[in-house]
Amino acid sequence: MELLDAQAAGLYGEMLALKEDLHRHPEIGFQERRTTALLREKLDALGLRLVDLGMDTGVAAVLEGERPGKTAALRADIDAIAETEEQSHAVRSEIAGLMHGCGHDFHTACLYGAAKLLAARRETLSGRVVFLFQPAEEETQGAQALLDSGIWEKTGGKPDFIFGLHNRPELPTGQVAVLDGPIMAGKINFRVTLRGKPGHGGSPHKCVDPVVAGAALVDGVQTIVSRSTDPQDALVCAVYSLHTDAPDFFVPASLTMTGSIRYLRDAALQRAAERLDVLAAGIAAAYGCQAETELLPQVPVTRNAPSLAEIARRAASATVGVGNTVSPPPDMGSEDFAIYGTEIPAFFYWLGSGFPGRENAPWHSPKFSTDDAALPLGAALLARSALLALECL
Repeated sequence: MELLDAQAAGLYGEMLALKEDLHRHPEIGFQERRTTALLREKLDALGLRLVDLGMDTGVAAVLEGERPGKTAALRADIDAIAETEEQSHAVRSEIAGLMHGCGHDFHTACLYGAAKLLAARRETLSGRVVFLFQPAEEETQGAQALLDSGIWEKTGGKPDFIFGLHNRPELPTGQVAVLDGPIMAGKINFRVTLRGKPGHGGSPHKCVDPVVAGAALVDGVQTIVSRSTDPQDALVCAVYSLHTDAPDFFVPASLTMTGSIRYLRDAALQRAAERLDVLAAGIAAAYGCQAETELLPQVPVTRNAPSLAEIARRAASATVGVGNTVSPPPDMGSEDFAIYGTEIPAFFYWLGSGFPGRENAPWHSPKFSTDDAALPLGAALLARSALLALECL
């Protein structure tokens, strides 16, 4: 593996060209058709076996080593977000209202680089590597769609382990975050419908206004974290939208609010969900309304498997050095990489992508960008993780 980093550095220009191509042509979840076609072409040129997913988007390719062994999987996400990019960027989206504002173009280029590094080692490779270029991570639906497509059967059997990474603008280029246990939050959405009695705004005494109950419930939801959750538990519980069924300036018959609960411990989620239901029913009753609460599960907590922790730390340390292998707190964002971890041992890295010495915009900001000097590090990290795991586990 001594040559791996130098070879990854030699791929910088090719990875950058791919990343910038994808950046100029972003596509949202389950519509990544151009991205899919481009990746299939490039992976086919590496001599990998392309898999028919039976889906319009997403790519899976298999590298068969010349020696027997276990199966590793490596994953990147390929979709963009609905956002208008900062126009000052030198390389920017050419598609109105869409941008790679979370760095999935960066992840895709890293995984392509890893595929090229590993394909060059086919003769000495013990086992197999499955490369997953997953659609629709932003909707947290793509990983499950791949599993539902029968991906493991189509690639030759369930892998023994899987690795993935996500850029992290808060970390400077040259650092890798390795966390034991939770790294990103689980997420469950909720929808609360409050039903009242519509009528004329000039006769409020003849109406039951669900907007008033809704305003009280928005305030009440804040107490789920501040008064019903252990202060040492990480939890986010918030309302994000309010909708009514009436035209402007009239008292509606109903109001619907939506929001999310993000958590690191299942017990904190259970407590929050129970409190949400009690608050909705109680506040609705106090204002003469009825409440209906729906919980809409999205993804579980992204938990790094203990069985892969030492391999991951070795891979990161060999790639960026022991001093640049860090362990910041988990993030309360969510990732559908967590879905793979419910089936096989999984490990997820954060790769520093921040420009050193300056403030870096966060994910989903119109100003978001990545320091692409980190691309070779991402390719080397993924390739080294697979090689170490295949050799040692």
